[in-house]
Amino acid sequence: MSTPPVDCFVSVVSPLSDDADLVVDYVREVTDVLRRSFVNYELVLVDDGSADDTVARVSALLSEIECIRLIPLSRRFGLETAVAAGLETAIGDFVVVALPDSDPPALIPAMVERSRDGHVTVVGVKRTRAGEGPVTRLLARLFYWYCNSRLGLAIPENSTYFRVFSRQAVNAITQIRDRARFLRVFSAEVGYASVPFVYDVTPRRSQPRRRSFGSAVGLAVSIVVANSTHPLRVASWLGFVFSAANALYMVYVLAVYFVKERVQEGWVTLSLQNAGMFFCLFLFLAALSEYIGRILGELRTRPQYFTLEERNSSVVIANAGRKNVTTKADMEMRA
Repeated sequence: MSTPPVDCFVSVVSPLSDDADLVVDYVREVTDVLRRSFVNYELVLVDDGSADDTVARVSALLSEIECIRLIPLSRRFGLETAVAAGLETAIGDFVVVALPDSDPPALIPAMVERSRDGHVTVVGVKRTRAGEGPVTRLLARLFYWYCNSRLGLAIPENSTYFRVFSRQAVNAITQIRDRARFLRVFSAEVGYASVPFVYDVTPRRSQPRRRSFGSAVGLAVSIVVANSTHPLRVASWLGFVFSAANALYMVYVLAVYFVKERVQEGWVTLSLQNAGMFFCLFLFLAALSEYIGRILGELRTRPQYFTLEERNSSVVIANAGRKNVTTKADMEMRA
């Protein structure tokens, strides 16, 4: 005996970026899961400036599959911004974020059920970091340790974008207007309870896309700088320590000058002193530059993204007699 659909509204937000090779199968799989599991549902697909025919393939499905909304952005703004655009337009009581190339749609009902139990955020945590090198895994562990123990960001180790938000959590997250948007940080920032959901990532490509080492380091630096002044304080303290060391060295030089008749300073001591001073100077300048850049970015008043249009399914849902169209009244009602 099949389980009847749950009487709640579930939105699934999925960012797309050059996903023409898998988007059709993904859409069919997600909508099949939603159709069997929930009375009301929608699939919000945000295209992040795809250069292939991703938009065309999704558009062809709008006359075939119900409850799809396609939002193409005007250019590529990045994964975080695409997810934010989807969250801002989703109207569900519970909103799922799922990546088409790695997150299994079959787990959505179980994750939503856990969120319904207490209106908590359910955070996907991948079981392993298979396929990554030992250096990458070590640096990842150090990053999570630093964020959680020193910065207080409360980011679960190995957490992913696959997660479920209650309407209350979505409303809180969309109020954050930071230009540097990091979903995993915002999930903890809003303060609502969260529970981990351990799962196995299921790549839809034989060669999964991975961030390069440089982009991963850049992302880690951006997350830290955007959410804490700790690195700047560390640089300041190092500057103080080296300044104090140089002051002691000056006292030592004066003492030697007055005590000894013939003074001949060694080049090793002088070299070490200069090296320490310049190390401190460059470290401080690097940290200061990151924060100045972040401040200038936040001072911009431009919108965070621009959309080209919104396309909706033209398939009418028989039992509800409605189309999957979002109106301003819908948004106000659910806010």
